[in-house]
Amino acid sequence: MGEDTPGKVENATERLMPENIPPLSTRAVRGGLWITVSSCWVFGFGFAANIFLTRLLPTEAFGGFALAMFFTQLLRLQPKLGLGFAFAQHQETTGQSLGTYFLMESLAALGGVVLTLLAAPVLVYLGYPPLVAQVSVILAIAAFAEGLMWIGGNLLEKELQFTQTTLIQSITFPISYIPAFYLALHNGGIWSLVAQNLSYCVLFSACVWLAVRKRLPRIWQVRWRFSPELARRFLRFGITVGLGLFGGMLLTQLDNFFIGTFVSLAVLGFYDRAYRIAQWPSNLLIGAITRSVFYTYSRLQDDAARLQKTATMVLWLITTLALPLVLAIFITAPDLITLLYGERWLPSALFLRILVVYAVVRPLWDNAGTFFIATGKPKHTLTFVSIQVLVLACTGLPFTLVWGAVGTCVAVGLAFAVGMVLIYRTVARQISVNLGKEFGIPALVSILTLLGYFALRSVAGLDALPLATRVAVKGCYAVLTFFTLTLIFQPRAEYRKTVKGVPCFASRLINKGTHGNCCGR
Repeated sequence: MGEDTPGKVENATERLMPENIPPLSTRAVRGGLWITVSSCWVFGFGFAANIFLTRLLPTEAFGGFALAMFFTQLLRLQPKLGLGFAFAQHQETTGQSLGTYFLMESLAALGGVVLTLLAAPVLVYLGYPPLVAQVSVILAIAAFAEGLMWIGGNLLEKELQFTQTTLIQSITFPISYIPAFYLALHNGGIWSLVAQNLSYCVLFSACVWLAVRKRLPRIWQVRWRFSPELARRFLRFGITVGLGLFGGMLLTQLDNFFIGTFVSLAVLGFYDRAYRIAQWPSNLLIGAITRSVFYTYSRLQDDAARLQKTATMVLWLITTLALPLVLAIFITAPDLITLLYGERWLPSALFLRILVVYAVVRPLWDNAGTFFIATGKPKHTLTFVSIQVLVLACTGLPFTLVWGAVGTCVAVGLAFAVGMVLIYRTVARQISVNLGKEFGIPALVSILTLLGYFALRSVAGLDALPLATRVAVKGCYAVLTFFTLTLIFQPRAEYRKTVKGVPCFASRLINKGTHGNCCGR
């Protein structure tokens, strides 16, 4: 990597940006739509593919994979440094910033593989099955490929080219299941899951870099170089973000460690399947929150009025879209498990009913964390995550030892509850969000929907219906009742204003961006 000349450095940012690009708001809204469509496709295909694999594979395969994934994520360096967020938050895209970011991120990705190779014999010595250690190493190699994909993906998404990454994801995700299906049909066990993960990461990474080569030709026209000063700046910002992400990883995977270590891999398999279903509502929302919303918050961080409006609308969308799905899954849990996976997976139903209650919390928590990172306050996220991990660590081990996996579920709930109270009190102070208004009515409507279901079940004989019909009727009841009660309890004029506010707000941003008054170019 060579030196930039003074002229090149001064004008590098302008040269790297494509000519005649749409304004920021247009790209953000369009990118958000593409992310939503892609997320629905990936969710739908993954839903069907996992039903197929779950019916074929033993519970221990999912338990062993979940435990191996915990160790892999624990030893990854790249997410802990948060360099992608530091690069995205850095306003200028120059040869200096490109060279510094690429070198640091690549070395961090490789470092995770080295650490996992060193840790594998230690895991075997501690009494974990050798298969878990072996799978951890292969997953670390997949994580390295994913890390390279992150670099190219960040280059594209910093320019709000979400269409490229979402299209690539939509194509590579189903292809990655081909080796998984083959191995599952030939008694491949846990290696079916490993093959899917490795195939996806390698394919996605290769295609992303082809897109970078094609869509961002200007980045290859400047000379990349490493800057120690910029590296220190990236690390100062990124490590704070990365530690928050590390805390988030522990918060979402420490339960796997407790159950896999102190209960059994078979029970972890039941828990893992319940956890995956419980995450359906949040998986549909997290992509848009952590990708398009991050860049929108980042660009609006100096405009308090529009930042407050955007954050409020995101809260409304999360509660309105996630809660009906959460209620439907809670009500149908035993029937849903039987319909999808078969009766041998019924032990997952109890875990599912507990975990799905927390599912709506995850996108809300991610939204708040994204807000703080994008507005340059990553220490808030780190503080709150640290408190949550401390709560989970202190309660998870004793609860698991006494009550098994159910105790782990309770500990997870306590950790998320503490974090939600703390983090949204801080958000409310910064942008004047009325938490009572945003959360009060959805919570009341959810409680009334559940009470209505238990009353209806006792008199309507719903459990006598055929299995598929039972799931459909109960699910439809949850969704329709939630929206009906929402319309009753929320003033109609205010509801119309909120619903219309999303496109109206986007339109205002587009108009301002067109005239150069938005923070977009």
